[in-house]
Amino acid sequence: MAVVGIDLGSQNTKAVILEGDEILGGASLETGESAETEARMAVQEALRQTGLKREDLKAAVATGPLSVPVTKAVNIAALKQRSAASCIATGAYFRFPQARTVLYVGADSSMAIRLSADGQVEDSVKSERCAVSSGALLDIVSRMLEIPIEEMGAMSLQATAPQTLSSRCVVFAEGEILSFIHKDPPVPVPDVLAGVNQSIANGLWSMVQKVGVPSELLLCGGVIRNAGIVKAMEAHLGKPALVPKHPQYVRALGAAVFARQMEREAGASC
Repeated sequence: MAVVGIDLGSQNTKAVILEGDEILGGASLETGESAETEARMAVQEALRQTGLKREDLKAAVATGPLSVPVTKAVNIAALKQRSAASCIATGAYFRFPQARTVLYVGADSSMAIRLSADGQVEDSVKSERCAVSSGALLDIVSRMLEIPIEEMGAMSLQATAPQTLSSRCVVFAEGEILSFIHKDPPVPVPDVLAGVNQSIANGLWSMVQKVGVPSELLLCGGVIRNAGIVKAMEAHLGKPALVPKHPQYVRALGAAVFARQMEREAGASC
């Protein structure tokens, strides 16, 4: 039976369709003024990939900061909501059951989670408001330098002398970056980007240390598509991290796994 997990993030809305242990499709759309519209459109696009119809979806679970409006939009009778932490943990464990620490890095916030051997949340830490430990600073730098955010990771890997950001606050970090740009001569863009990535990674590593790294660390969330941040995190870790092929879908995948569980429990009770 097919089910769907929906993740309404502050910048992007994701939907993942799951049948058994197979991921059938996934879609991501920019979150606009109407979260309901994006939820419906993301589900429709994921369905288009699979060839299924909405009536083929037997259960749905929504998560993310904007998950409340989803109920009316998706129009699936068996729909529930789950916390972001539980969906991140479940999606991570589904893909990498060996992971014991998960770091989710989103556009506006981040979360470090320690998992038990069966994938349950044992401890978690969220990023502080305005801290340099999420994708917020990357968005600012993208606008400042007029560089598409999806190109920033690769450019940062070309750095020869990464600049150091001393501030742990996004607002003050922005001022430091401006000073780099307006130096005479200006700091090369790859060095600025590498410094930004390192600063974000330093904040993220501090979060990871609070929950601990018992064995394997999994990195997920849309920001993890930035290769420079992955490189900086692996330097802290001292070995390669676990990184899903599509890290932005982990939270939606976790919601889909919960939906699968809900559908199975409903079938068992019949």
